Amino acid sequence: MNDMEYGYWEDVRNIENEKYECGYCNALAAPREAYLSKEFLLTQGEMGAFILICPGCQSPTYISRDQIQYPVKNIMKDIKHLPDDVQDLYKEVCDSFSVHAYTGASILARKMIMNIAMEKQAEKNKKFVEYVEFLVEEAVVPKSTKKWLDLIRKNGNEAAHETQKSSAEETEKIINFLEILLRSVYEFEGEI
Repeated sequence: MNDMEYGYWEDVRNIENEKYECGYCNALAAPREAYLSKEFLLTQGEMGAFILICPGCQSPTYISRDQIQYPVKNIMKDIKHLPDDVQDLYKEVCDSFSVHAYTGASILARKMIMNIAMEKQAEKNKKFVEYVEFLVEEAVVPKSTKKWLDLIRKNGNEAAHETQKSSAEETEKIINFLEILLRSVYEFEGEI
């Protein structure tokens, strides 16, 4: 059955035991109603897609027939004092993660490190490893972060040049590190 087929979605129906983290407001949501696909109804919930409406923010979340949620919880944190281009890249990394585009998020995380270095006055058109060295040598970041920066480099290279996809777990770790990095480089500095 095709999702675009006329009459695929039924009117709002009662639904029980569906809990999820809203991809918009990050609340743990347990709506009482959902839009159900005909396939969901015909198989008594064993197969089929459905749309849940968050009781908090009223935003829709799509659950595919394979039980994949779109969007997943929003992992972007509010970080103050970010330059616009860094803020835009951070949002793009997190948005990519929220739609299961982990490989794209890994490549963007790598690009973000390069942009941070250039925003801190590194020369353009350098190799990525040179941007990492710049950040460490100029004490923009602590020496201890070099391992993480190398992980981002390695993960981004594999994402861009290998056939292997980035995993959700690895990408989430990288995004968590980016949050710490952005707070130390921009937010803490901006609060002084």
